[in-house]
Amino acid sequence: MTLIQRTCVKLLDPKILKFLVTGVLNTIFGYSVYAGLIYINRPYYIALFIATVSGVIFNYFSFGSIVFQTDNTWRIFGKFVAAYIVIYVANTLLLSMLTNSFHLNPYIGQAICIPLNVLASWLLMNLWVYKKD
Repeated sequence: MTLIQRTCVKLLDPKILKFLVTGVLNTIFGYSVYAGLIYINRPYYIALFIATVSGVIFNYFSFGSIVFQTDNTWRIFGKFVAAYIVIYVANTLLLSMLTNSFHLNPYIGQAICIPLNVLASWLLMNLWVYKKD
């Protein structure tokens, strides 16, 4: 089996498909909050913070129940928040670089950050937050 075939088989894994579908819903929610705040002239770093906080709450319940099918406990919530702090800091640094150094508008800058956030989220959720001990 070639590398491409193995990758396609892995992408068809129900857990990954659920993650991607749920992630699309979570991304639409988070980006809508962010874009709405940018639209009403809030600075991108404040818009990103508010979108991240509201997204963490929304994402915690959707990922936990739909993708990883676990009980939502305080221990998992703590790890979930810690993972999103890492994602938020990395996102903020990258978005700042894209808007300040490359002079992209904040809508496009954040759209560029999304794929990297998805990858980081999958790795942190799958390998740490919801990892079965």
